[in-house]
Amino acid sequence: MLAELNGYGIQLKPVAEPHLAQLRQWRNSPYVREQMVSSDIISVAQQNAWFASIQARTDQQHFVIEYRGECIGAANLKSEGGISIAKAKTLEPGLYIGSERYRSNILAFAPSLLLIDYCFEQLQVARLQAKVKSSNTAALNYNHKLGYREVDKESNYVIIVLEKAQYESSTATLKNLLSRQGK
Repeated sequence: MLAELNGYGIQLKPVAEPHLAQLRQWRNSPYVREQMVSSDIISVAQQNAWFASIQARTDQQHFVIEYRGECIGAANLKSEGGISIAKAKTLEPGLYIGSERYRSNILAFAPSLLLIDYCFEQLQVARLQAKVKSSNTAALNYNHKLGYREVDKESNYVIIVLEKAQYESSTATLKNLLSRQGK
């Protein structure tokens, strides 16, 4: 069973059946859907099939983001080629804030910091890699603040990479601000 992660005033909890309706609503909203690789509307049947498929997978981990007991978004980790997350050296994180009131808030960085800390400290990955739509300047700027650097371009996407040293130097001030805010 996937463990809950706590830090920076938020929790990352494993996705459970009661979360599915809210996750589907957010995923189908134009704000989230238009930034996804697949921008199709997700049906209830598709959502349920996805949830059933992730139960036994070791190459993915899916979380809901909670702040003060309220679900505010979703986060996930994936490895390439079916490699177990526990054995992977590179992981691809994904995240969105579904609740509008937290999107442009410093709190929006908390789930990324917690997820990245987990990857580098507990999972001991060498790097994180993500594929971001080149039109999604908000996500590119957000990830740049976390220390990601652009390494390649594919069609309409930018490939970004994060290594531990760059992450630590880029986020020291941000971590300090969020740690104080949670007290």
